[in-house]
Amino acid sequence: MTTKQDKSPELKKGEIKQILIQTASEVLPDFEFLTYKNSCYSFQRLRQVNNLTVHEILHIIFTLKDKNFACSIASRLNPEYIFSNQYNIGHLNPHKDLKALRHNSGALNIEDAYYFHNGQVETTTKTVKEIFSDFKKYGLPFLDKQAERLKSNSIVKIGFDYIEDLKTDKQKLKTEITEELNKGGLLLSSIKHQIYVDLKENLQAVSGQSKEDRQIIPKTAHELLELYWTR
Repeated sequence: MTTKQDKSPELKKGEIKQILIQTASEVLPDFEFLTYKNSCYSFQRLRQVNNLTVHEILHIIFTLKDKNFACSIASRLNPEYIFSNQYNIGHLNPHKDLKALRHNSGALNIEDAYYFHNGQVETTTKTVKEIFSDFKKYGLPFLDKQAERLKSNSIVKIGFDYIEDLKTDKQKLKTEITEELNKGGLLLSSIKHQIYVDLKENLQAVSGQSKEDRQIIPKTAHELLELYWTR
């Protein structure tokens, strides 16, 4: 793909932006171009779930030099995470690689991990169409599944109720938990704050959990408190 030539012109610097916006408007008109930041083009759709605004994002990192695209999809309940490039398997702000969704695999070889182009308009446009087609086929169900999780997952429901009833100084809570986290090398197990521990125990007490649910409870508790002090 990267060496195969076509009869179209070479891509000019910045030209990819219009190709992406045009294709998005044709394939996924409800996703609007959000911004270009750190070599990444982001498209967003807002969704209301239980009176909460969910930011549904498609991130597309494009390189002319390496002739590839790296794409990911995210559902962000906390707007602070919108431009985070870290993948996330949590309940509130999941972020996954689009190719990993397509192949249903976490570990991919380099040929499968990227979308490739040859630096020319015609082939690059075809690749962009493939990206948005994959986004429609694999990304939209991921976002729908996440919206359903926010509505009906028992752990999430208990967590929302907890932070809804919480009456403590937001800035003080943020400072105390962040200090513990930084001292402990960013390990969630280093957080001993009573509110965090209490919330985590409340979530662990929810019956009928899957093994995966149990494993991400510490992360879920932390992200719920982040949501509390961010609102």
